[in-house]
Amino acid sequence: MLSPLFESLIHNNMSLIADEPDDDTAMVLKEADIFTDAEESEEPKFKLDLNDKDLILEELEDLMKYARIGKVKVLQLDKNYLGDAGIEVLANSPCLFKLASLSLGYNKITDRGASVLAESPHWKRLKTLYLQWNSIGPDGLKALADSETLAGIEILYLKGNPLGPRGAEAISRASGMKNLKKLYLAKTRLGVEGLELLCQGDALSKVTLLSLAHNGLNDEAAEILADCKALSNLKTLDLYGSHISENAKETIKASPHLQQLSALQVDW
Repeated sequence: MLSPLFESLIHNNMSLIADEPDDDTAMVLKEADIFTDAEESEEPKFKLDLNDKDLILEELEDLMKYARIGKVKVLQLDKNYLGDAGIEVLANSPCLFKLASLSLGYNKITDRGASVLAESPHWKRLKTLYLQWNSIGPDGLKALADSETLAGIEILYLKGNPLGPRGAEAISRASGMKNLKKLYLAKTRLGVEGLELLCQGDALSKVTLLSLAHNGLNDEAAEILADCKALSNLKTLDLYGSHISENAKETIKASPHLQQLSALQVDW
């Protein structure tokens, strides 16, 4: 049962994700009416921001019993250090099946927690998954990338996880996650070897934004990117913190496979 204090915390951190009104209704809609419509809607229309709230496992379990949790579309739980046990609570909660966005950064998640997340049947509507600064390695990423439930993920944020070249290979050979559009891999220890593996297969075929910052990349990496046929839809490439020369930048810009590229971010 939720304590009055915890219920108040939830209430104060839940906000409405309002749709933009049509021009002909913009002047007549009232805030109370919008809120009522959202509460009665079959589709979730709320964001619950519980980042950095020092949640304990019992409170997370109570949250899953909260009457309005099924109304939440965006759930943010960063910096609560929930660990793999907390991920099990989330993964076993059918009330979250309507979630579109889930943020779990800084939560001490290991490969085990990532596997539990991947095996849950409740994420079929999830489009955005934030997992930055956890302890997910290549085995955990492989479980995520091969998950049938997570096949609809379009935005995947993995910054700061120890993925290494094997993690890059897990993405390139993924049987799921074929709809990725934004992939954030900054500070994941890829190196040139990892980049080469990442560019194999078709996992990047729909990606429009790729972040590879601070991965020890160099001019050889620029050649690999320029030759990567899978990046035909790429518009933004983040190579901050890479040892990329001016000539290498031009190689990337001149690539016949990167004709959609409009933003190349390089600043050592």
